[in-house]
Amino acid sequence: MNISQAMIIPLFPVYDEKKHLLTIEIRPPMDACIASADNKTIARQMNKTVEILVGPHPEQYVWVLKLLKTRKSNEADPYP
Repeated sequence: MNISQAMIIPLFPVYDEKKHLLTIEIRPPMDACIASADNKTIARQMNKTVEILVGPHPEQYVWVLKLLKTRKSNEADPYP
């Protein structure tokens, strides 16, 4: 269910340490495949898309999670 009716555009950043560049892979919008789907189907399709994006660079996945995860100043870092 897409309450906001916003377009879902999958993307995945990959950082190249040697070149010091961030490349962002952008996939086509998911609207066509989920327009009339139920929540379970949408979740499956989104997970498949994440697997496609993460597959070539699995080491980058945790880096992205760490980057996006904000913590309170007194909270311990789970990624030492």
